[in-house]
Amino acid sequence: MEKAKIIKRYQNRKLYDTDASCYVTLDEIAEMIQQGEEVTVVDNRNQKDITAATLTQIIFEKQKRSETPVPISTLRHIIQTGDGSFSAFLAKGTEANQMDIIRQLENQVRELSAKLEGVERKTVVAPSAKEVPTPAAHKTVEA
Repeated sequence: MEKAKIIKRYQNRKLYDTDASCYVTLDEIAEMIQQGEEVTVVDNRNQKDITAATLTQIIFEKQKRSETPVPISTLRHIIQTGDGSFSAFLAKGTEANQMDIIRQLENQVRELSAKLEGVERKTVVAPSAKEVPTPAAHKTVEA
């Protein structure tokens, strides 16, 4: 497994790639991530992991430059849900999605159980049905 690249953020807001020994921009960090690199961003003063905040900033900056704005209704919904943070919104959305998935799986299990019961009934009934002669089988031919 590849070791995460460490980016240090200094008080002057500059980002320093400790592997490449050079300053980088948010866009360059985004490119690293798009290329599949593991990146960890730490505050140089206290060594606190600020990766989540930095990635959120990257998303924010890219959205500002985007020609497709996020709908106002979506932004209002994010603020109204939970504590107004994006992470709370995603957590509630994930929780709701998980409950939907659980409900769908429960319905599928019920449907499959019903189908299985039907198949089992047919299997039990079928052999005895073959043993019972039908009226057409007893016709006598009159001359």
